[in-house]
Parts: sequence; structure tokens; C-alpha cells
Amino acid sequence: MEAIVLDGNERSALAVTRSLGIKRIKVTVGADVSPSLSSSSRYCGGSFLYPSPQKDPDKFFNKVVQYTKKENGVVLFPMTDVTLSEILRRKEEFGKCIVIPFENYAKYIQVSDKSKLFQLARSLNIPIPKTYASSDYHGNTIPIEVLSGVEYPLVIKPCFSRIRTDNGVISTGVRYARDADELKTVLSSDFFRNFPFLIQERIQGPGVGIFLLMKDGKVLAKFAHRRIREKPPSGGVSVLCESISPPVEALRAATEILGELRWSGVAMVEFKHDEKENVPKLIEINARFWGSLQLAVTSGVDFPYMLFRMATGESVEEPKEYRIGVKSRWELGDFDNLLIRLMKKSSTLSLPETHPSRAEVAKDFFMDIFRPFVFNEILRADDPKPFFYELREYIRNIISVRFRNDPKTTGQP
Repeated sequence: MEAIVLDGNERSALAVTRSLGIKRIKVTVGADVSPSLSSSSRYCGGSFLYPSPQKDPDKFFNKVVQYTKKENGVVLFPMTDVTLSEILRRKEEFGKCIVIPFENYAKYIQVSDKSKLFQLARSLNIPIPKTYASSDYHGNTIPIEVLSGVEYPLVIKPCFSRIRTDNGVISTGVRYARDADELKTVLSSDFFRNFPFLIQERIQGPGVGIFLLMKDGKVLAKFAHRRIREKPPSGGVSVLCESISPPVEALRAATEILGELRWSGVAMVEFKHDEKENVPKLIEINARFWGSLQLAVTSGVDFPYMLFRMATGESVEEPKEYRIGVKSRWELGDFDNLLIRLMKKSSTLSLPETHPSRAEVAKDFFMDIFRPFVFNEILRADDPKPFFYELREYIRNIISVRFRNDPKTTGQP
């Protein structure tokens, strides 16, 4: 069988393309731009273009269905919440020769909707941050007086990271409130008046990811990492992470909640280790491949290949062990993290006092270039083109932003 990998500009898509391509499996990459990060790889055997899934999800879906109808014996890998949700929502429209190795739409929503996820976690006594859901109150709002006994800063997050509307899919983001006035300002925005959201206490401590491949609730493979640097620095995409042994309590919680759902496929369960209570607390679950996927593959847990084998009916054996202490760095993402830290104050970025100083971040950034246990995620000697594609797009974006902001080109005084 062959593979089709969507969202070709995602780093996770590149990790899948390389993983399967090295195994001599033909990989076709789909994306809404051409070329893309993954189609630049030597391990890409073909590519196709589709409309933007965010701007026009229906046209995107129809194009993918149309393309796959001429294929026979293909495993389809959607890599983002946008493409995965569209495909799972109308999964029956694909032919029987197309295998989509992800959970059904109902289970996908169960873990992707943070309100439903935390309700399930409570029922299983899995530790979570102190949480208030707007769906529990009249008019999609949380009365300020309800939060009178909660310590600031507070985290305000939509229940979904991506929301489908009549005008396409919109991306959401986490907001922070340092006091009641900031909280009122955030909640007064049109977005939080129109869409369900959560308010949570902010957990201080390192982020821990538990990564699982399961079949009917049984673990086939597991992996864990800790986040070292993120973009933005206050919490976001991991730009430097390290493989670790799965923390016992976090692994137990992850397997329990997904086992309750009899989960099949991959999932990334994210925790924050609460330094005050010394316990990992559930933050979210991604029902798809994750951005730092390459670290798992580099460390010895080849999730893409194992999922491919599971999808094609072959046996899957969990690696007896994987390398601990391996670090993976997204080069340009880490550079962005450095620039943000150097250009903005810690208070502006809502960073805790325990966060490394600017000098420490700069020192570590440059030292990591030479440390033998730090592996580049994109730039590889056997497959360099994706890095130069990303670098070209990075520079092009910088020039575009400066051009738009230049008074000489905008006509502004």
C-alpha cells in the first residue's frame, strides 16, 4: 500500500514523509501551497494541490475525495485538526480502498472539545487545573463573582483550537488575565461572547507530553518528552524538547482516559506538572500526530510506520526501549523564541519568575548548535531541501511584513 500525507507544510507531515519514505513506501504529499515543506523532501514520491482547508473546507474536502478516487490501496494521513475533522466528519464518502487510521468523529470531538474532555477527566478522578466552563452558566458567560476565590493569573481558552464557521475555519488562542480588569476586557470581546470557553488556574511547572499508539484501548507504543523551549515562550509550540521516560502518574492518567474511550490510533496527551502540588495535571489531548513527532522517531519510536502497519493489518510491536535524553530542535522556531525573549520583557510575555533569563536563553540557544545530543528537526544531511525551503519562506515572510509596514509602500505619513 501507499500513503497520502496532507498538510504538507506541517513539520509533522515532514516527519511522516521521511519515516515512510525511508521504508520505501511511496508517499504523496498534499498541501494548499506548492511546493511545500514535505514535498521538498527527497522521500516525497509525488504531490498535489488543494484549496485552503481553512478558507474553504468544503472545496478542500471535495478535492481530496476526487484525488483519492483514482487511488487504490492508500493510507490517508490528515495532519492537522482542520483537515482531520473535515475528513472524519464525512469519512463515509471515501471509498473502501482508502484507509483513514484515526478514530471516529464522535470520539475525536470527545477529546478535542476541552469542556467534554475535562468532564470526562473529573469522572475518572484525573487531576486537572481548577476549571470553569462557560457552558455551565447562562448565556455562555462565567460570572466574575464565581472566580472571586481563584488566584490570578488566569488562563482563558476556547473549547476548540479550531472553529468551523460559515466563512471558513478560524484559529483560536489562549489569553491570560493578571487581574479582574484584564479578565473583564478579555471576556468582553466578540469571540468569547459567541463561542464556548474555559477559565482555568495557571499551572506553574514544566510541560510533559505522553504520546500513545493504541488499538481498542490497548497501548501498542508509548513515548514521552518534556518541553524545554516554546513559541511563544509563555506556552505554545515546542521548539526544543527532550525524550524522557514516561512519568508514571501522567502515563497512568493518559492510558486511563483513552482506555475509557477504547481509543484506536495515535494521540498526544499534554500535562503540566504542578510544582505546588507535585502532580501532573491534564491540559489537553490532540487526537492526531503532534508537532514534535520527529523527536519520537529519532529516539526510536517510529509512530508513523507503526500506524501505517496497523492500518494495513500488519502486526505492530512496541520498541523494547527508546533513547532517553535525546533533544530535538526546530531550528527557525527556536530562533523565533530567542528573538521574542530578547525583544520583549518577561512581564509582557506573562512569564513566571522562575523562567530562564534572556542571557541564559541566548547562551543555551548558541550552545545547543554544538551539543551532540541535540538533533536538528528540519535540517538533515541526507535530506537538506526542506530546511532551505523553510528558510526561504521565513525570509520571504520577514520581507513581506516589513514591506507592508513601510510608510513608503503603504502611502502613510
